[in-house]
Amino acid sequence: MDCNQILRVFVVLLVCLAITSSAAAQAPDFPDRMPIVERPFSDDPDKFSFAIIGDKTGGGLDKWHVFDRAISEINSLQPDFAIMVGDLIQGVTTDREQLDAEWAEFWQHESPLTVPFLLLPGNHDITNRVMYDYWVEHIGRTYSAFTYKDCLFIILNTEERHGLPLDVENWFGEAQIRYAAEALERHSDVRHTFVLLHKPAWLHEESGWSQIEEMLGNRAYTVFAGHYHNLTLHTRNDRRYFVLSATGGGLTPRDVKEFGAFDHYSIVTVDGDDVTVAIIEPGSIHPADISTTAFKEKFGDLVTFQPDFEVDRAQPVTSGKLEIELKNRFEKLVKVEIAFDPSDNWQITPNQLTFEVKPGQETQSVVTFLGASDALLPLPTYHYSILYGGEQLYTRSEKVKYVDEVDLHALKDWQILGPFDLGITERPTDSQTAPAQFIAEKLPEAGSSDKIYSGKSGQLQWQEHRADSEVINLNKVLGDPDWAVAYAVAHIKSPDDRTVFAQIRWGSELGRLFVNGVEIQKASVPEADLFFSWAYVELPLKAGWNSVTVKSADYTGGWHYRMWVENRMDALTFSHQMPP
Repeated sequence: MDCNQILRVFVVLLVCLAITSSAAAQAPDFPDRMPIVERPFSDDPDKFSFAIIGDKTGGGLDKWHVFDRAISEINSLQPDFAIMVGDLIQGVTTDREQLDAEWAEFWQHESPLTVPFLLLPGNHDITNRVMYDYWVEHIGRTYSAFTYKDCLFIILNTEERHGLPLDVENWFGEAQIRYAAEALERHSDVRHTFVLLHKPAWLHEESGWSQIEEMLGNRAYTVFAGHYHNLTLHTRNDRRYFVLSATGGGLTPRDVKEFGAFDHYSIVTVDGDDVTVAIIEPGSIHPADISTTAFKEKFGDLVTFQPDFEVDRAQPVTSGKLEIELKNRFEKLVKVEIAFDPSDNWQITPNQLTFEVKPGQETQSVVTFLGASDALLPLPTYHYSILYGGEQLYTRSEKVKYVDEVDLHALKDWQILGPFDLGITERPTDSQTAPAQFIAEKLPEAGSSDKIYSGKSGQLQWQEHRADSEVINLNKVLGDPDWAVAYAVAHIKSPDDRTVFAQIRWGSELGRLFVNGVEIQKASVPEADLFFSWAYVELPLKAGWNSVTVKSADYTGGWHYRMWVENRMDALTFSHQMPP
């Protein structure tokens, strides 16, 4: 072999060594117990793709065929790996045998996948501490980070609070946020960063997302979430934030793809500094921007309802009107149908309306109301639907309020007492049945700062609370108890005897409302599940100071309420305690 041949062989060996070293260097750097089904990774050092699978659960019990079709198509597309953004099982249980069965079912349907598979937990996979521990024991880590081909992947857990102490301030917990910060600091020069999580935390102020978003800074990144079973592309900080729809989870599909209500999975391709996202409906492929925030915001601007009432309780009759305006900024014909429920206390004219508005056009109409001033409740109710391109895309029910929003005062200052034991530890078989102790127990003495009470986990006293917003978050104030009762008292000073409108938004399973110790019966359906429901009532105020007491109870999960009171001309005074 001459010198030239030796030199050529040497060069070939160097090139092969460089390729081998480059491929080895690109292997993922997984932390211990990374949740993954290990399969061979691609050794392409530059270009790669990965699949994102959406929610399978939250409904969709009869839709395994959709999930199976997606797995089959991903196998045909052969991305480097696949990630699922949570809600793999129906879950929401503490029964370990049921968890074993549901996970066995999932793995049966996942097993045909031929590429590496990574997973992160959703609220159906981790709903409580039992499920959190099950995940850690049988699946692996609850949050992770790894690099692949000079890209950083941060896998977050929006359900981490189920494994943390009760006083956690956000969805992630400080340890997880520190973990993300360390990963971002270690890999500050990657060509792109991908953040994947189940719930779109950026849509919730108290989630803790702001800390993570601040750490992401000006780097190139893309965020993917699931949970809502409806595709929407958001833009924040000139970066793309995707809320992905389901892949076999429960949803009502729409033919208008821009509405985002269809099953899909996604293929993300990284080529140099470019990141492309393909939204793939099993059997179809769609561009990433098929369903945008801008399109959906047009529905919010399409039709407006403006009430205008003159309420004088000294007069026998109250009159008012509802001004309706439609502006079609879409590219297709829009049809809007409005119908009012029959009312015993309001005369409504007309009670049904239909509008067809061509692109670029607008129209107006007025509905009039007459009602007895001493019987204004219940509020008139109307239902409206929007048909776009011949398909009904939007339906909603609303109340016509005779009080303008600007005249409603949010009660933020309260004295709170609790938690007390609810007396049960299992949900009633009949959700319309309230625990007897919740109905029978008398109200405590309002706002007595010196009195000591025996509570669920020790001695209690009334505590002052001022909310930053209109939401009174009892979980946060009382330490996230389950199967508990609490009381909240606010005080209103009126210049005379008068009746005022009020509305309360319950965020608890059980709730009752009292004014000066007398229950306002219409504030809740007796012995009913109130979770996330509105109540519209009238409060009989006497001249001077009045006490308003909220008694609410929660089984497990969220626990809050919010309340507004009519305050025309700023005639009322509000305080958390009764002045001497």
